[in-house]
Amino acid sequence: MLATIGPTADELLVFPSTVLRGTPEDAPYSFAFAIPCDAPGLRFVCRESFDYGGSHFDHPLSTRFEEMDAVVIFDKVHVPYERVFMLGHPELCNTFYSDTGAVVHMSHQVVTRTTAKTEFVLGLVSALTEAIGIEKFSHVQENVAEIIVALEILRGLLRASEADATVNAYGVLTPKWEPLNAARNYYPKLYQRFPEIIRKLGASGLMSLPTEADVSGPASADIAQYLQSATLDGAERVRLFRLAWDLAVSAFGGRQALYEYYFFGDPVRMAGALVSGYDRQPYVDRVQEFLHRG
Repeated sequence: MLATIGPTADELLVFPSTVLRGTPEDAPYSFAFAIPCDAPGLRFVCRESFDYGGSHFDHPLSTRFEEMDAVVIFDKVHVPYERVFMLGHPELCNTFYSDTGAVVHMSHQVVTRTTAKTEFVLGLVSALTEAIGIEKFSHVQENVAEIIVALEILRGLLRASEADATVNAYGVLTPKWEPLNAARNYYPKLYQRFPEIIRKLGASGLMSLPTEADVSGPASADIAQYLQSATLDGAERVRLFRLAWDLAVSAFGGRQALYEYYFFGDPVRMAGALVSGYDRQPYVDRVQEFLHRG
C-alpha cells in the first residue's frame, strides 16, 4: 500500500496479505517476492518532499530524517522465479508472519523505536518548559508526567517481552508476543498526544519563529532582546522552538503523527485482532470460580 523510502532502497520486498479467504480464487494473489528497485517497469510515485533544502537550524528534523513515501507501480515487471518465496498458497500467506515469528521480531524493533522516540519527546518538552520557566505550574507538570508515564509503560512492556522470551520451534530466541502486541496497540493513539502537548506548552512561541537568516542577520539584535527566555538567549530559544515546531507543527511533524497512527494498520482493526487473539479464558474461569464459591 505504501513504500516508505522505497525510491532510495536497493530491493523491494512484497509480502503477502494475511487476510485472504483461502479459496481457489485467492490463490493467484498469494505471493511473496523480492525485486531490485531498478527493475524494468517498476516505478515509484512520490509525495512532495518535506525537506525544503533549508538549514538544520530552520528545519532540524526534516533536513535530517525526511523519509520519502511512495506508491509502487508494477507495469509488466518480470519477477524471476528464484526471487519468489511463496506462490499460490493462501493458507501459508495467512500464517506467514505468525508461524515464522516475524511479526514478533518486527514488533520488538518497533517498540524499541517508539521507546527511543518517547525519550526524545520527554527531553524536548523538559527543555522547553525549563527554557520558558513554566514547569512550576501544576497543569504543566501534569502534561510532563503524562509523557513520563507513557515512557515507563513502553519500557516495562519491552522489558517484559525480553524477560519472558523463549526459543521458538526453529531455535530462535523470540520475545514474548503479548507485551509487544499491547505496546503496538497502545502507541498509535498515545503519540497523538505528544504534538498536542508541545503545541499547548509552546503556544504562540511556536508561531512567531524567525529563521536562521534573521538570527544571524539585521534582526539579530531584536531577537536577542525580545525573544530571549527565562534561561536562554534569543538565538538559542529560537533554535529550541524550531525543533519543537518541526516535531509538532510542520508538514514533517504532521506526517509523523499520521505515520504513527497507521503504522501497523487501522487501530480499530488492530484492536479487534487483539481481542480475538488474546487468551482471556483463564480470567473468565477465575471469575466463574469466585461466583460459585460455597
